[in-house]
Amino acid sequence: MYTDSTQRLGEASLEEQRWTVNGAKAEGVEAVEEERDVMPGVLKRGEDRQINLGNRYSVMETDTTNMAMEGLKKNLADGGVNGDVYVNGARSLTNGTYTNGADQDMIMSHEKLSEIVEKVSEQLPLEIEHLTAGYLPLSKLIARLAQDTFNGLTEVVSEMSAMQASQQNVANLYSNGIGASQIAQVNVQKKMRMWDFAQDRRAKFIKVLVLSQWSRQAEAVSKVIDLNIWIDRQKRIYNDATNWMGELKRVITPLKVPGPDLKIALEALSTGKASWLPDHGFLPPEPMSPQQLLKSLRTINTLLSIRLNLYEIVPPSFRNFTIASGRATFRVEDEFQLELSIANEDTSSQLFFIDFQFLFSPCLLEIPEGRLRGEIEGKTNDVLKNEGLVGCYDFLHNLVLTHKLSILRHQAFDIARGRWSEDIRVEVVRRSIVIQYWTNRPGGKNWIEIGIGNGRRKSGVSSSSPHANPQIAVRWHRHGKEVFGTELEFSLGELSLETIMKKVIALHTSHILQQTKHKLREGTLYCTRLLSLKRKASATEPADCALIIQLSSSRTVRIVQEPISGAFALIPTSGLNARVERDLNVLRDPAVELASRIANVRCIATQQQIETAAKFVGWELLRTITPDSETMKRLFSEGVARISFFRIKSWAAAWLLASTVSLSGDAWWVVESNKPDAIKLMPKNNPSLRVAFKIPVRGQSSYVIEPSYRNLFRVEIIAAAMISQFIDTRYLAHAKVAHRQQEAARLTAPIQTPTLYIRFLPQQVPAILRSPKIKKKPWCHEIVEILFKGLNSTRNFTYHIVCARLLTPITNIESLTSTLDSSLSFHPRSGALAFGLATPIGTSTVPALLDKLECIERLIHFLGAVEQHNFECLTLSLSRIVFIYASIPQKLKAEVRFTSDAPMRISFEVGNPHLRVQDFLAGLLNSKNGLEKVIRLLDTTLPLLRAFAGLESNCKDDTLHILARSATWYRVRYERLNVTYEVRLRLRRDKAMWYVVDLTEKTDGNGTERLMREMKKLWQGRGEGWRGMGSGIAAEEEGVEQLIGRIDEVISSISEAEDGQAIQTIDVEATVGDVTGQEVETKKGNLKGKEVVVLD
Repeated sequence: MYTDSTQRLGEASLEEQRWTVNGAKAEGVEAVEEERDVMPGVLKRGEDRQINLGNRYSVMETDTTNMAMEGLKKNLADGGVNGDVYVNGARSLTNGTYTNGADQDMIMSHEKLSEIVEKVSEQLPLEIEHLTAGYLPLSKLIARLAQDTFNGLTEVVSEMSAMQASQQNVANLYSNGIGASQIAQVNVQKKMRMWDFAQDRRAKFIKVLVLSQWSRQAEAVSKVIDLNIWIDRQKRIYNDATNWMGELKRVITPLKVPGPDLKIALEALSTGKASWLPDHGFLPPEPMSPQQLLKSLRTINTLLSIRLNLYEIVPPSFRNFTIASGRATFRVEDEFQLELSIANEDTSSQLFFIDFQFLFSPCLLEIPEGRLRGEIEGKTNDVLKNEGLVGCYDFLHNLVLTHKLSILRHQAFDIARGRWSEDIRVEVVRRSIVIQYWTNRPGGKNWIEIGIGNGRRKSGVSSSSPHANPQIAVRWHRHGKEVFGTELEFSLGELSLETIMKKVIALHTSHILQQTKHKLREGTLYCTRLLSLKRKASATEPADCALIIQLSSSRTVRIVQEPISGAFALIPTSGLNARVERDLNVLRDPAVELASRIANVRCIATQQQIETAAKFVGWELLRTITPDSETMKRLFSEGVARISFFRIKSWAAAWLLASTVSLSGDAWWVVESNKPDAIKLMPKNNPSLRVAFKIPVRGQSSYVIEPSYRNLFRVEIIAAAMISQFIDTRYLAHAKVAHRQQEAARLTAPIQTPTLYIRFLPQQVPAILRSPKIKKKPWCHEIVEILFKGLNSTRNFTYHIVCARLLTPITNIESLTSTLDSSLSFHPRSGALAFGLATPIGTSTVPALLDKLECIERLIHFLGAVEQHNFECLTLSLSRIVFIYASIPQKLKAEVRFTSDAPMRISFEVGNPHLRVQDFLAGLLNSKNGLEKVIRLLDTTLPLLRAFAGLESNCKDDTLHILARSATWYRVRYERLNVTYEVRLRLRRDKAMWYVVDLTEKTDGNGTERLMREMKKLWQGRGEGWRGMGSGIAAEEEGVEQLIGRIDEVISSISEAEDGQAIQTIDVEATVGDVTGQEVETKKGNLKGKEVVVLD
């Protein structure tokens, strides 16, 4: 236990030195009350303070101490303090100690020693400073420890009381002994908790005990600490003195003037020789003649040219050099001119400095001989030796930039002391110069910063460009924000800070006036130049910048800004202008707020003028409509100062006309309000105004400045047109059809309304707008243009012109459409088409447009299909087309009728071969891509149907039956021989082929066997355009007619040979089974008593 406390003595050593007993004497320490404030080991001067040294120096324990005192006594006896020292032995005394004690003659009494010490104390230095900062009384430590112990004990007791066994365990203990182990464990935990607390407290109190023991020597320890600090200060003072002496020696070294060598000077001045210099016997060179000198210079020029072009790395800024008179001259515009030369022909030797000049002003054009020139020459030669021309340029370039900044800095302080003194502030930040202007204006600060930039533009400059070098750059901060995108161009050859300031202020003034002009241009009046708005700008003189604004037809104001103070002035002066001028000079951001002050003058007067003129037109002024600010922001443009609502009797109650007077001028609006019967059903928080559209009226000066009946009536017409367009756009938006409104390009029209563009894509057009009767391949450009042309004479209908363009122009369309309605016109070369639409006001034009486009699309589509197959078109209209699709051996015509409310129909003339399949073609015509299919079938089936028509015409009796099951599927039956074959159109290798298949049943008989033999030869034979395939025949479109004729010849020849034999009766049931799915009608005819089956 005690060993642990002993080990902790070292841990508390630092803490012991910081604590002392305050207000009480430690046990075992004898201190005099007068000595409390005296530093240890130092005696104070004065006879009024006697020091009792009995407790400190009671016995001299060593011989060395006795010897020192004896020497001190002898020194005093000799009459001086600084006498001989007897430390190392003197007067028969040797180094060492007296083994048998001190000599009795040398023992001094206590009283005499005190007198000696008192005399010596008079010559001691001042006492050492006693430090008391950071010292705390020991009593406070003990009190805090006791309080902390009490608090900790309270917490421990609380924790122990919480460590109780549960009631269930206690009950089990008394009932059956269960739970004893849990209670014992809790008791152990309590004891351990109390033991840990006691151990911790004991350790802390041991530390306090150690501190109390050390406090008995607190005075001595404090003196040691003060002495240590004093010794450290003395060491630092000694080191500082040493450093100061060394620095002083280094500084005064250049100031030393060497002593003159009079002997050498006398010899040199009197004889002109120096005998001490060695003479190697060199002969001086002979003087060069002008021819030799010229030859040498030319040689040097040649060497310089070869070296600079082949061996030296010339920086981009040094590439503009000239060689003449034995030197190379490098000229950097607006910076400097450097002349270099060589000393020998070796290409690895360095270039040498010849001359240097500044090429900007204000500056010395030539540097005089002296220290500056010597420094530049020496540094330049060193750089040329180590870094070459690249390093030389960098050194001189940085030298010039630094010199330019120095000149600009001096100019800045000069103008700050002149007439700019109250409105400018100059600061130097490192190498940069910061100049703040317009210091007395409210709002953000404005300043420029002149320094050295990297020379690279934001767009990027290649490293080979001279502009990539560091240059003098100006950064402009306007209203506390840096301005980007504006290059401040100033002359680097003529440095003038006042010129730079004027350019910056001129740009700032131009910016304010330009922003004001832009805000005024946002309105109708100034945007359309009905009121004059001019800005005079100057890049060098801010006083020439002005903004001339026309407030009305007879009043104009001019706004200028004073360059130095930044104060605004309005010319000419008046009472109104004076009030506005005072408001302008307190604006924090004039570029934003200036326009509103200028435009506010005319708003009220203009509104009253418009309302008075509206009464004469017959409009009803609605003073009860006062929309809130939220509605104004939602419907109208921002910054509206005044608004008036009017009702026109010929309009519906939901549509109103509004006039607004705002920052940008006057404007007219078409406003849709909720219907009176619908307002009652709407919530109270909903606004009564739904939408508003601005009326783009041309020539506003006639009704805004001087409103008249004619101008306001024009507004009414345009408003009616806008209502019609709005209904159209609402219809298209509901149908999800892409559309767009755009201002027309004809700016000279007196009444100008936006043009409506509709984009029709076959894939994206909704189902309600599609026509299933035509294909979805585009036939015209997807954009359809609708232009408003005005109202009819009764002013109840709006008239529109619809323009579109064909994808493929039809050159002969003008002749084909000569019988069309006059409202539809085509342009043959460009493919453009146009037609008119008249709709009532308030009714959408889109349904009528779609109907007409559908008719035109069918017309163009049919015409294109006919022209593609080289058919001759006879008649063309929006509901009917007649064309000739065959002319050999006779002209065959087809007529197609189409309307928007009925299916398409096709018809043929009597005697046309296709009359047989007219119903099939009509059904196919109304299917997808039906027209192309019908036209192809007309061309493909013509040879076959023509052959069928020939067979029927050659058949004298009605024993030949041709059944058409579709337009591409036919069955032919010869009643007399009971022969049946089928003809079908199929694709083989992407080519349409007619396939003939024999369906004749085999029966016994000579005629049948012969027929089979002949037909077998035919199935295995080959002809022009057809080829037998064993069980059938495949024929091309051109060869099917010959094939059908050949089959008929074979059957007819056999039929004639067996003439007179009975003709087999046609099996009706078999025939019906072959044509399953077709309507069979059995007719009894007087055909030689035979039964005939007719399939429809």
